[in-house]
Amino acid sequence: MTKQTIVDESLPSLDNTDEKQGVWASILRDVKSSTKKAPATKSLVVLGDNESGRTTLVAKLQGNDDPKRGAGLEYHYIDVRDDDRDDTPKLGVWILDGDVTCSSPLLKFAIKSDTFEDTVIILVASMTQPWSLLSTLKKWITLTEEHIDRLKLDPTRLHEIRDRLQHDFQHYTEPNDTSIMITSSSSSATIKSGITGGRIPSSVSSVSLASGTTPANMNNSEEQIVLPLPDGVLTRSLGIPIVVVITKCDAMATLEKENDYKDEQFDFMQYHLRKFCLEYGAALFYTSVKEKKNMDKLYKYILHKCYGYPFISPAAIVERDAIFIPSGWDNPKKVDILLENLHRLKPTDNYSDVFVKPVVRRPLQRDNEIIAAEDDQEFLSRLQLTLNRAASPGRTDENATPVMPRNVMTTGANSGIISQTPSMPGRSRNQPSTSSGGTSATANEGALANFFNSLLTRKSGGPVTPTNASSPVNQRPNSDNSGVDSSSMANQNSQKQQEQS
Repeated sequence: MTKQTIVDESLPSLDNTDEKQGVWASILRDVKSSTKKAPATKSLVVLGDNESGRTTLVAKLQGNDDPKRGAGLEYHYIDVRDDDRDDTPKLGVWILDGDVTCSSPLLKFAIKSDTFEDTVIILVASMTQPWSLLSTLKKWITLTEEHIDRLKLDPTRLHEIRDRLQHDFQHYTEPNDTSIMITSSSSSATIKSGITGGRIPSSVSSVSLASGTTPANMNNSEEQIVLPLPDGVLTRSLGIPIVVVITKCDAMATLEKENDYKDEQFDFMQYHLRKFCLEYGAALFYTSVKEKKNMDKLYKYILHKCYGYPFISPAAIVERDAIFIPSGWDNPKKVDILLENLHRLKPTDNYSDVFVKPVVRRPLQRDNEIIAAEDDQEFLSRLQLTLNRAASPGRTDENATPVMPRNVMTTGANSGIISQTPSMPGRSRNQPSTSSGGTSATANEGALANFFNSLLTRKSGGPVTPTNASSPVNQRPNSDNSGVDSSSMANQNSQKQQEQS
């Protein structure tokens, strides 16, 4: 009895052990099933012209305040911030050159046939050049279409990809107050629950995640409901999610002042941009890195399109420089509301006629202009004439004789002492040494000297040797002294005659 009792008491303990092991096994299975798998590699391809802000935009999405520009084909990555995941995925970013000619052969490295479904395209255009917005977007989307045609994808596969994109566009639901009030913890719990092996399908919208829609229901709806599209919607679907980003929207105030743009012009611009986005099923963002407008919203929307993370931000069309229109929200009727603000403009007006590129006032380029060189001899002759004038600034005539001292001209007016003058620079010795001006000045000085000598002869009564042109040079000092004595005697005689009278 004792042994049997012991055996009977040991049986319940074995049963309890099996139950504990079953509990732990179920817990391990739950943990294993709820563990997030590493997401598939996604690619973000950024296309746009030079100086459109592509590099700055990607740097801001990375959290980098010091962007570095490259050339050709650039590759970056964005760390996906997820608190519930240890191995954070990295979103690869391809930035192509702003020149279409250079980017065309490089696009094959960014968009491949095997990663076609895991690619999101961002078309970038700058608000600083509103006259080229549409042309820039059409240029780059045409390049992408041509590249996709060259990939030669399976028609059945491409049709399924486009149907999936159309389903997402048609089943977009605007987030309501209930979905916005859902906390981030509930959203993370939804992700943690292991939808399709820990990865949220790209077709699941933010509202479906918040409302607890199961993937099975989504798959059934995806297979059953494909609604017809209105005119002008998804007429040229590429099968790839497209996001149109208009950068540098803080320049709208400058455009108002400098180009005299009004709200009517900006509504006309938005009308055509939204028409373009409807045609390809693209989302529209007006961003400003300088004023940090829509940057965080753009980051979350990219993660929603790439990895299926919840996105609960509604469309925003109130602020003209912070427009946000998600893919699937817009339709032709909503776009036509903008026509109510158009009074002078018509929707059929040509975009390039409304936004005319201003004439750039720059100096004319002289690259293609032929400049004829001056003849060497003419240049040297003109230079010699300038140097001669600079050497004698007081001369009005090039052949004028320099002014001689008064005593030399007085004593040698009629003599041959000054028959030859020193040769001036640039003048030949055979040229006459005096001119008409110099001869008249010498004659006046000689006449004045003869007048004073005649006065001295008349008053003194003594013979005085007149100063003439034939007097030798060595007699010049004596004649000067006698002239001084005679003048003093003449003054004394004149004083005596005045006293006697």
